[in-house]
Amino acid sequence: MVAGHARGDRVTSDSDQMQTDRQAGEWHGPELDALGWTAALHTAAQDVLKAAAPDVQPDLLPARVAGVGRGSFRLWTAQGEEGALLAGVMRQDPDSQPVMGDWVVAQRLLDSPDLRVTAVLPRHTTFARAVHGGLSRQVITANVDTVLIVTAPDADFDLPRLGRYVAAVHASGAQPALLLNKTDLTRDPQPFLAQLRSLAPGVSVYALNARTGEGLGDVRGALRPGVTAALIGSSGVGKSTLTNALLGRDAAQTGAVMPDGLGRHTTTARTLYRVPGGGLLVDNPGLRDIAVWDPEGVATELDVIEQIAADCRYRKCTHTGEPGCAVRRAVQRGQISAGQLEAYHALKGTAAPTRRNSRPPRR
Repeated sequence: MVAGHARGDRVTSDSDQMQTDRQAGEWHGPELDALGWTAALHTAAQDVLKAAAPDVQPDLLPARVAGVGRGSFRLWTAQGEEGALLAGVMRQDPDSQPVMGDWVVAQRLLDSPDLRVTAVLPRHTTFARAVHGGLSRQVITANVDTVLIVTAPDADFDLPRLGRYVAAVHASGAQPALLLNKTDLTRDPQPFLAQLRSLAPGVSVYALNARTGEGLGDVRGALRPGVTAALIGSSGVGKSTLTNALLGRDAAQTGAVMPDGLGRHTTTARTLYRVPGGGLLVDNPGLRDIAVWDPEGVATELDVIEQIAADCRYRKCTHTGEPGCAVRRAVQRGQISAGQLEAYHALKGTAAPTRRNSRPPRR
């Protein structure tokens, strides 16, 4: 008689039960919870599991994207860190590919040490920046709960730019927090902190010096088990130093300060770290500026340009060199950017200059 456990009419061996227990552990447990696994993600993953072929189902498991390379990924699973590649169909569709922080369903293969990513689970937040003049977006990080916006009381302190950061974070669905780092650069950081509080009422504002550790405890308090935070800000504000201070080790390379007071850009790839005591931290490459992505932004930008075009001298002005072009005049005046006009041409298929319209001007 085979030792095992009855499950209906099927008798399972001890090895079968061990495999079942292992699979259950890959879909539940404190290891996944610490990575930010939620009931909603579990439900979505079960839908993917049910849709998979029966012979594939036992090899599927959930994972968090902790590193993104060229065609390869580092994943965190309940078993630890593992390498992964994309399934063939996902390689052909950039919009379906995972980004830093994504939760995915991956398949364990018998003939490869790498997992194969087969699906990206729904994102509860998406942090993206506008590209092509604001007419499309580039997703930077997914499933971030809190975004720590880092600045310093020096040449980097730019309230309009910081306001764009806050707006972008709100649009992502995450919660922003403003960090004034390098407080030793000023005799009195209070005027800077007051401006930050006025810029974003209700948003947490922290003063700290990551190099000395002053004020670091307050920032650590925002990082709890299962909570994912991201660092954004210009190069040189001390994001890598702050990352090392929060992690308690030299995980991110820091750079020297340039003669103009700005730091060298040191982080060259987005990396997801586990913070001692709980929480996860994404260190992003320094972003000099950011344009806010709005889901309605494409239509909004097109509408703005079309409205301006109503004042062009020619009814069918292509905005590529005709006299009396209101759109190009708006670019010269700074009402819209040259990048927005280029993106408009790309969408309209009118990027190449055409000969001037011969219709008479509007009266």
